[in-house]
Amino acid sequence: MLTPTQLQAVREVVATGSLRISARRLGYSPSAISQQISSVERALGVQLFERSPRSVRPTAAGVQLARRAARLLAELESAEDELRSFAAAERGRLHLGSFWSAGFRLVPAVLAEFLRDRPQVDVRYEEGDPQVTVPAVTEGRLDLAVIFEYGMVPHNWPDDLETTLILEEPLYVLVPTGHRLSHRKRIQVGDLSAERWICYREDTDAARSLLHICAEGGFRPEVLFRTNDYNLPFELVRKGLGVAIVPELALLESHEVHIIRLANPAHVRRVFAVRRTADPNPFLDQAIRMLRTAAGTIDQQRLTRPEPPTAV
Repeated sequence: MLTPTQLQAVREVVATGSLRISARRLGYSPSAISQQISSVERALGVQLFERSPRSVRPTAAGVQLARRAARLLAELESAEDELRSFAAAERGRLHLGSFWSAGFRLVPAVLAEFLRDRPQVDVRYEEGDPQVTVPAVTEGRLDLAVIFEYGMVPHNWPDDLETTLILEEPLYVLVPTGHRLSHRKRIQVGDLSAERWICYREDTDAARSLLHICAEGGFRPEVLFRTNDYNLPFELVRKGLGVAIVPELALLESHEVHIIRLANPAHVRRVFAVRRTADPNPFLDQAIRMLRTAAGTIDQQRLTRPEPPTAV
């Protein structure tokens, strides 16, 4: 197979008509240039130059190879430039996955900043819960995933993944305005034993978390309504059909539903960024820093607002 050095030698000698000038341009001796050309002629069985004591003249084969060499070397140079841009973190990819509420509150800032400041980076986003996005990271289909873990339902993630805590968010109880407990700002879950409950599907961590939390309060919740629509629990609570527990990222302001923070500090949902430990992607650390900055804004809002908003 032809080498870049051989292609450079043929291209320069055809362009200059001189071994000496070509050698000076390429930083070799004239004899080294001559040897490179001779090695091509022996390997391909074709004469590239007519040689005389005072000159070298390209044959038709030599002219054709020089034309090809110019295009091939330009492609190689372009490939080198592209790879250098990857090394300088100017090119690459960031394929990010996230569950819905983090995708709504945390991820947009990351996507917007990458698209604005690094237009040559292939930025993509997919929504999914951890049971979908974690395998996608492990298999390399995603570079980074934002996942959650309820305090009462811990997980053991694969050993080849690295997790970074982004946010620890409180859990809140939703009750309709005018409910007997709507004046509370903190509540023990045992005070809710007589309530009807609205929850997500039974096979979700949110549903398992509800069972653990209520068991701590000494009862099993009577779940009458189940959904995986993040908005529907709010609407059902607003209509007075029951109460629900939601994490902070799913909150928004309303005067028709009151929220009460669970008193036990262990009742939280933790949000993590997960990546492959061996992944050299230079954009992952930057994306994680952006996520933590966005989470810090949410923490600050919690500290400064007089009352938390209502959930959605």
